[in-house]
Amino acid sequence: MSDAFLFNVLPYAAAGVALAGTLWRLTSREPPPPTTPWTPAGRAVLAGVAIVAFFHLLGLAAPRAMQAFNASPARLFTLESLQLIGAMLLAWGLASLGLRKAKEGQWTPALTLGLLFAHVLTAVYIAVALRWGTAWYLHIGVPYVRSLMTFQPDATRMLTAPTVYQVHVLLGFVLLALAPFLRMNRASVPQRAEESVEPGLLGTPREETP
Repeated sequence: MSDAFLFNVLPYAAAGVALAGTLWRLTSREPPPPTTPWTPAGRAVLAGVAIVAFFHLLGLAAPRAMQAFNASPARLFTLESLQLIGAMLLAWGLASLGLRKAKEGQWTPALTLGLLFAHVLTAVYIAVALRWGTAWYLHIGVPYVRSLMTFQPDATRMLTAPTVYQVHVLLGFVLLALAPFLRMNRASVPQRAEESVEPGLLGTPREETP
C-alpha cells in the first residue's frame, strides 16, 4: 500500500467508522455515567485537550491570521510555549491514567490511553526536536486537512514531511475512529461516608471504555 493511498483513504475510513460509532452510541440504551469528582490527571487531560484543540482549530479556521501573528518571533515563541505546555499536561495526565488502569488490570483502557499517549508524544517530539510545530501545521497540516474536507485529498505536502509528523497525523485518524467507542466518566475520590468531598486541584476520567 502506497503512502499516498494511505493518506487519501484512511481519513475517510476513520470518519466513516466514527460516524457509525456515534450513531450506535446515540441509539444505544447505555445508562449515563455517574457524576462524581474528577481526579488530578483528568483535569490535566481536559486542560491539555482544550489548549491543543483550540490552537488546532484556530489554525484550521484562520491560517492567514495565525501566520501573520507568528510573524513576530516573540509571539511565535509564546504560541509555541503555550501549545507545548498543553501537550505536556495532556501527556502527564494520560500517562498517569494509563498506569493506574494497568495496575488495576484494566488492559483495554490502558492500551487505549497508551495509544493516546504515543500520539501526544509525537507532538511533543515535533515541538522540541523539529521546532516551530505551528509552521509545520499551517504549511502542511492545514492544506492537507482542508483538501480532505473538500473531498479532493491532496497528500503531496504530507508525503514530504518527516516520518514522525506523518505518524502523528495517521495516529490522529486512528483515534478519530476509536473516539465514539470510548467511555469517559469521572472517577470518584475515596472518602469516608461522613465526609464531604472537595475536588482536587486537577482531575481525571476514570473509566474510558465499556
